[in-house]
Amino acid sequence: MNIKKVTENVYAIDDGSTRGNVAAYVLPSQILAIDSGMHLPILKSFREKLEADTGKKFTTLIITHTHGDHVFGNKIYKDCQIIASKKTNERMEENSKIDWTPEKIEEWKKTAEDPTALEGVEIILPSLTFKDEFLIEDQNITVKVKNTGGHTDGSSYVYCSNYKVLTAGDNLFNDSFPWGGDKSANPIKWIAALKEYLSLDIEHFIPGHGNVSGKDKIQEFLAYLEKVTKLMTKMIAENKSDDEIIKEANLISYHPPRREQWKELTLKKWLEVLKEK
Repeated sequence: MNIKKVTENVYAIDDGSTRGNVAAYVLPSQILAIDSGMHLPILKSFREKLEADTGKKFTTLIITHTHGDHVFGNKIYKDCQIIASKKTNERMEENSKIDWTPEKIEEWKKTAEDPTALEGVEIILPSLTFKDEFLIEDQNITVKVKNTGGHTDGSSYVYCSNYKVLTAGDNLFNDSFPWGGDKSANPIKWIAALKEYLSLDIEHFIPGHGNVSGKDKIQEFLAYLEKVTKLMTKMIAENKSDDEIIKEANLISYHPPRREQWKELTLKKWLEVLKEK
């Protein structure tokens, strides 16, 4: 575990040790956690170290979206208020009954890159939900949580204008191809979210995967996503086949995916959404 000090009051683990990145905003009277990752011993150490170093306690965990590599560490914050968008909460409730059973988690361990990341997982659902936006105010510091959709329909970002930091969850994969094959992924909303990020007075972006960056990585991904959707929209209008469109979209250069099948499944999902608009 390598805790990165993003600013004077913001910390993150972005080295991949927690699978999905995690962050913490130190406010005047409390600490907010953003996403809980997927490795309980590391997350426990993260919480203990920040509480010891700052003399403050974690009171709140904010979830950016529903995927396991961002919520399987919720057990570490079970004594805190856990906040998520209503859409994320709905998916988490659904997953807890179908995909996140103890039996399935045991099966995942057999093929996981790091089985220890799944040890001791306990599904803890949000205790508070919001529809569009949620504000947390602590003395002169304000943190905004906003649901935009994109990577999933419940995807939200966490923004503190005082600290000039935004945590994007999986709406941002830095230096790798994004996973956009979720059943609720939407490239149109994704583009709108990225443009919204760029409109804010932000210096540091904490992605769901990859290293903390400035606006350059947002601009890079936005340019790629707009190029792909423009091509797909044009070819749809020309009545090209799905196979032809995916083949052409595959030729647009970008970072390689972390998993081989991600790119094709993502492009197929984006095409499906664009054909329905």
